[in-house]
Amino acid sequence: MSDICDFEWSNNRYRHNLTISELKMGFNRNEPTDRSRALIALKELIGASRDYALKDKSCFQDDEFLFRFLYARKFNVNEAFQLIINYHAYRQRNAVLLQRLSVLDETIQIALRDGFPGVLPNRDRRGRKVLVFFTANWDYASYSLVTVYRAMLLTIEKLLEDKQNQANGFIAIVDWTNFTFRQSSNLNPKVLKLMIEGLQDCFPVRFKAIHFIGQPWYVEAALAVIRPFLKEKTRDRIKLHGSNLSTLHDCVARDILPTELGGEGPTFNPLNWYHELLESSQTVTKPAPSYCLSQPQIYTKTPAQFVPGVGEHRKGDLSPVGHPSSPSPSPPSSLSSSHGAEFLKAATKAAAVKIGVLTAKANDPATNTLLGVTTGAGGGCDL
Repeated sequence: MSDICDFEWSNNRYRHNLTISELKMGFNRNEPTDRSRALIALKELIGASRDYALKDKSCFQDDEFLFRFLYARKFNVNEAFQLIINYHAYRQRNAVLLQRLSVLDETIQIALRDGFPGVLPNRDRRGRKVLVFFTANWDYASYSLVTVYRAMLLTIEKLLEDKQNQANGFIAIVDWTNFTFRQSSNLNPKVLKLMIEGLQDCFPVRFKAIHFIGQPWYVEAALAVIRPFLKEKTRDRIKLHGSNLSTLHDCVARDILPTELGGEGPTFNPLNWYHELLESSQTVTKPAPSYCLSQPQIYTKTPAQFVPGVGEHRKGDLSPVGHPSSPSPSPPSSLSSSHGAEFLKAATKAAAVKIGVLTAKANDPATNTLLGVTTGAGGGCDL
């Protein structure tokens, strides 16, 4: 068997001679030429694949999408190709879990507002984005672990739009302080296994470290149960700090951490990332490709029509195109920046009324500003 593979790109007949060792060992991601060669090799493997998971090859021409998988596997073409197969197969097996993945999903909104997940504004010393989870905030009666997972996937999908996050990866800090035994009883083992499978083997994301702090004995017991499903590399990246925050600060600089984690930064506010996701969702003017996780919802009503007066809120006011309660499938072709801001304010306000968060967040200036809510002398919210 020849140790030289010839790849021919049909659009411009541009040929690359790639050795078997290059396909196995990978390319230098810091060299533009190597990145291009790796991308062409990956496209060739996708085009020639007969795997059922890749029956839809529409991702074939999306370079930005394919680069996520190359970065996730350090430009090892064979491993990136296998990750793409795993990604599509996982989506097909779990279609119900991943359908209607949008920041405008009500249960996802509640999870995001509780900080599942939270995203710190600053990176660590190695340029990695930091995700934080304050588990005591989990209201399992309002949303399940599945919803937390969906909110996490939505967040990762958004963060992976940044090449720096693709290249440097992420770290996660999970604070188990005040996490009750009753909450832990809602950690469904099947969902945990599903999360491990997706984040470890199927999605183009790299968690370089996972830090547990304040973990009670029953969390350590749960970790012992799921440990056999973790790869050795993943197990080695889980650090148990207990109540000793100094060991956490040895790994993550204090100046980027919030005060809740013994850091020097401001108090953690989960609404910051929630608002960022909401704002970005309103800049989309066309549906996402079918191979992407999140599918932005395009609405049928203009901002002026979107929020009815007090006492006139109707169930259909937040219906996306194609929903049975949508009378007209003709969304606006585009939104200007000013209209987009008004649309965001109107959409968020209507959603907030629907899920009853205005009263709970009446003293939150950031939320009141975004929603256009004025606070009266008595401390209540005026819509």
